[in-house]
Amino acid sequence: MNCETRFSFHHHLLLLGCLVFLFPSCKYFRKESDEKPLARVYDQYLYVEQLNGGIPSGISAEDSSQLAANFINNWVKQQLLIKKAELNLPEEKKDVQLQLEQYRNSLILYLYQEELVKQRLDTVVKQNELLSYYEENKQNFALKENILRTVYVKLDKQNKSVNKIRKWMKDEDADSKNKLTEYCSTQALKFSLDEHKWFKTDELAEETGIDQNKIEQMARYSNFYEMDQNEGYYIVKTLEYQLKDDISPLEFEVKNIRNIILNKRKMQLIEQLEKDVMKEGAIKNNFEIYTAKKK
Repeated sequence: MNCETRFSFHHHLLLLGCLVFLFPSCKYFRKESDEKPLARVYDQYLYVEQLNGGIPSGISAEDSSQLAANFINNWVKQQLLIKKAELNLPEEKKDVQLQLEQYRNSLILYLYQEELVKQRLDTVVKQNELLSYYEENKQNFALKENILRTVYVKLDKQNKSVNKIRKWMKDEDADSKNKLTEYCSTQALKFSLDEHKWFKTDELAEETGIDQNKIEQMARYSNFYEMDQNEGYYIVKTLEYQLKDDISPLEFEVKNIRNIILNKRKMQLIEQLEKDVMKEGAIKNNFEIYTAKKK
């Protein structure tokens, strides 16, 4: 079976599954009305009342006619596919009621849990929680690639203020940093001045257009370097550099740790829901467990 055939077969199965789920009983299409049907497939009929639900109001007569034709053709095709499946599937594979019930139950439970989490989950993760989790699980935060904490400014090649910007970037005082930020906000082609931001070297290469090998080489041997690229002039200051397999810094893992903590809270909420449901059910005598007698 080639790829195209497999895709077509799986696509048809998906259509069948959707139709069975949406229309668990075919009684809606049986000929139980004096109304003239729009279409028939074997002993199944399609009436106007089913068609109306698929045609939005407020559209032109031409669009309405086209949508109606598409709806009818799709209905016919799906009914034919279902009949073909019924004729060719073994009996034991045609009874899908149990699977539908299981899917329905899983979906309802999932939607309820998501709504509960939305209403009750505390999404505020404090800095001390992040730090505590990080310290307790440092061994799990080994770097998978080299990273660097860096700031950079991209200037037009004709810019006459390179010396001034170079000085501001090298200086550590607040006044120089403020001047640099103010200048870059209006004059730089591109810049990143957040000294707490960590980059993967490939991410920095993609963001700046600087060759990744050049970034790796310069970051290893110099904390301050300049590059004349085709599209501009870069001034780069690397504040820290860490190698693959080193322990990742907390700042680099904040988002990851926050997601882990929130997911743990979510699981705890769901576990508490299960306990509460069992407790309430027992108090209200909403369930019984029968023990089979030994023969």
